[in-house]
Amino acid sequence: MSKYVLSIFIFIIQVSYAVGVPAGTEIKNVAHLDYMVDEVEFSVTSNTLVDIVDQKIDMKMVCQESEAVVVGIGEKKRAMSFTLNNTGNGKDTYNFSPIEGETLDFTVSNKEIYLDNGDGVFSEEDSLATDVDVPADGNVTLFLVSDIPNDADKLSSNGIKASSTIQGSLVYGESKKLDNFYAVMVAQEDAKSDICVYEVSPLAVKLEKSATLSSDKVYSGTTIHYKIELKVIGEGTIKDIVINDNIPTWTVYIKDSLKLDGVTAGDFNGTAVSVALASVTQTKASFDPKHQVTFDVRVQ
Repeated sequence: MSKYVLSIFIFIIQVSYAVGVPAGTEIKNVAHLDYMVDEVEFSVTSNTLVDIVDQKIDMKMVCQESEAVVVGIGEKKRAMSFTLNNTGNGKDTYNFSPIEGETLDFTVSNKEIYLDNGDGVFSEEDSLATDVDVPADGNVTLFLVSDIPNDADKLSSNGIKASSTIQGSLVYGESKKLDNFYAVMVAQEDAKSDICVYEVSPLAVKLEKSATLSSDKVYSGTTIHYKIELKVIGEGTIKDIVINDNIPTWTVYIKDSLKLDGVTAGDFNGTAVSVALASVTQTKASFDPKHQVTFDVRVQ
């Protein structure tokens, strides 16, 4: 009678099922059987089972402003910072849309969403955020940029909503087949967006510009007289005010025409005029101009 000894070993080649396992990773499972018959060693290998890690669509949008962003009325391109974290286990492509919060004492205009160029500060060098690729466990910095209306007051809550290209129309808990694995939507709807707040400063400066012509219409040789009125919104003191104005194309600045409240002041650098004020104080709320800057140009 033959004698035999069985030794069974299970050999598993796999990686952890942790959150960071990349989508599409193969999880392989192979069983090995070693045994002996009449002192002869034998080895048998089972079939290989292969499971492929599904892609979890997960994300988190976060406002990076620790407090309300203080703005002045009439300001252009005021930015608020956000971060989108791709907390899923695969690369995803996102597009973005501006949203409004519940607090809307005023409505901003010309809302745009920019992708940070890496320096963490909004500038014209940043690009509009369209079809942004974010790797697994990666993140990007975004800026919501808006214009503040001239009648702005109190607070305005605004934010960014992210849309995953892979997600498409999937809702929480749903899945769809990709190449050889599935994409599963695990992010709750409220994780896709967040809100920051603009707050209008109780004290601000407003400029109103007007022009008159030396002729009934603009001709070659026509003189244009510009007037810039400085008004203060609220009560208090504003310091270090500088008013700048570029000379329009196809015109030339008329020498010594730059004045502050009728008195020659300021500088002309060849392309723009500039007038500095040490401070402006308003003790009682008023819409009357506090100062007036004027200068002339001639159409070439």
